[in-house]
Amino acid sequence: MAKKTDKADSAGSNSKTASVGTGSSAEAVPAVENATFKESGGDIPVLTAKNTESAEEEIFGLISGGQMFQAHALARKAFESNPNNLRIREAYSLVLLKTGAVDDAKKVIIPLLGLMPSEDGPPVIDVESLGRSPLVTSGDSKVLSGIAHIFKEAWNFSHSCNDLDIARELYFASFKLSPSPGTGINAAWLHWLTGQDDQANELAHETLKLLPPLGMNADFGQLVMMAETQLLLGREEDAVRLYKEAMEKSTKDYVPIVRARQQMLFLQNTGFRVPKSAMQALIPPTVVVFTGHMIDRPDQPVVLFPHDIEESVRQAIREKLDEINAHIGYCSASCGADLLFIEEIIARGGEINIILPFAINDFIETNVRHAGPRWEKRFEKALKNARTVSIAAEDRYLGHDMLYRFSNHVMHGSAVMRSKFLTSEPHLLAVWDAQVSAIPGGPADFIDQWTNITTLHLVDLDSLDIERPKIDPAVLESIKKKEEPDPLNFNAPARTIKAMMFSDLSGYSKLQDEHIPAFLDFLTKLEQAMKQIGTELEAVNTWGDAIFTVASNATTIAEFGLKYCDIVENLGRKYPEFPFPIRARISLHAGPVYEAEDPFIKKINFYGGHINRAARLEPVTTVGQVYATQQFVALLHAEIDKLQYEHQQKGLKFTEQFETEYVGVVTLAKNFGQQEVYHLRRH
Repeated sequence: MAKKTDKADSAGSNSKTASVGTGSSAEAVPAVENATFKESGGDIPVLTAKNTESAEEEIFGLISGGQMFQAHALARKAFESNPNNLRIREAYSLVLLKTGAVDDAKKVIIPLLGLMPSEDGPPVIDVESLGRSPLVTSGDSKVLSGIAHIFKEAWNFSHSCNDLDIARELYFASFKLSPSPGTGINAAWLHWLTGQDDQANELAHETLKLLPPLGMNADFGQLVMMAETQLLLGREEDAVRLYKEAMEKSTKDYVPIVRARQQMLFLQNTGFRVPKSAMQALIPPTVVVFTGHMIDRPDQPVVLFPHDIEESVRQAIREKLDEINAHIGYCSASCGADLLFIEEIIARGGEINIILPFAINDFIETNVRHAGPRWEKRFEKALKNARTVSIAAEDRYLGHDMLYRFSNHVMHGSAVMRSKFLTSEPHLLAVWDAQVSAIPGGPADFIDQWTNITTLHLVDLDSLDIERPKIDPAVLESIKKKEEPDPLNFNAPARTIKAMMFSDLSGYSKLQDEHIPAFLDFLTKLEQAMKQIGTELEAVNTWGDAIFTVASNATTIAEFGLKYCDIVENLGRKYPEFPFPIRARISLHAGPVYEAEDPFIKKINFYGGHINRAARLEPVTTVGQVYATQQFVALLHAEIDKLQYEHQQKGLKFTEQFETEYVGVVTLAKNFGQQEVYHLRRH
């Protein structure tokens, strides 16, 4: 066993995706990604439950389903009307916690222990005082493990040893009140993590007594808990054998496998030596991104994918999927290669996630209908059978191929996010013709954007045993010089992919005339601080208390947004004359926008529906936090994936800067529809 040095703090920054004991414990509170809900955005759901018990069920149902905005609104309402209900208090604390409101979450849950937190600064309680808590000495074991889970999750945000110590003691108390393998292994690992090896080993032995003996029949979950316990006791060979046995008993449900792998990765990050063979014993699902040519249009100048090569392409795709053991696919749904890929993944019992590049009616018209009604029916069936269907940019196509490229970025980033959660790497499978240039958004363009050639798999149409006319070099040259059309017959600018931030200052509207001089001083200091951030922004516009910034990449805007949030938070506390502290409300988005000179101010400005979408998200976010759309987060992860690979190729260490947590679907301001939203914070 590797010895540990100050693990309590070093492990926290790596523990988001797998909390202590994830692979072995079945806790009452599900580990979900969530955030708070701001009343001014959308409709607050009505608490439909007729009694307290059904209210609990309704709230935890929303938590389990990832609908955290609704869960927060309902939990707060239920908590205010019934603050003595333990489960409702637990749920309310959990949704507060995951938004980054760690202190508020603790203030809600600590009273259950019958203790008073410190009044100054973050809520801290004396660990030794836990022994005087009636809940600890004679309370409900399930409630104790629920509170322990909250403090364990709080540690992931705060990296506070106090939070970790409290979680350890509460899991230990829960185990003593009602011994179970889940609480036992959690208590054991937390004792190890805080340097109490003897107690950890003792708890590991006690946990083993609650599990089937080695060699006896056990299910997947029991085998994984047994393997974790053997790891803690330093019995690596037994642990590896148990992991292999667990894999043999696994079903098509890959979530338990992923949780067990996440736990092993977490232990590695805390300094525990996990044998490589243990990780290899549990095989995660393979995520595949797909790109390929569609069926030729009747007026197409070159022959790439005629109808009669369909079965040959299908067989080539099938062989590649077998080769990489594909389970999860991300792709568009054009007639031809895309739909063949979708059909093959579904035939394997896999999962398909479809991302369309633009408005669905335009997509059908440009990418499906020309192939005939048979392909339209297959398109409809594909959408029906998909796990998710989303649109990268809900815009009209208008002849701008850049929308295809943006969709590829979103597809790439979505697959990267999913693979990180699954503890695997995304693969790219492309059906292409090597002679065709990298038209924006086409297969060759996607291949050029994919940096890791070890996860790149190609089906070259020229290599298949099929007859196709040779491509005229002159025609190829004309394709290379292809320019985006001017669909509206006037000198319209092209669309370019940009990342953007909208922010306003909460509290500004409550200022009176006597506060304006101080507010102007606040703005002056804010502008000076913004200059020190040092990010390369393409545009910064302000009006009143609002700010709008644009950059060419998501990483720049993410860094600027987090620094800007910190600046406002710190600066806002320095003006006691304000009736409320000035705080920032921040939204991030990305998409294809029009870039042109503003006729009035004679400066470059940006226009289009994505500017409006970013602006409509900002009013419905939570103050003091940074929120981002699904499109922005996907683009961010695609950029990070590329940076990470570049560092690896140069032998350099790569450090993650950002963490993104899914918080659910929010209704945008001014009837602008709905949007999947993530909470962005530093790693």
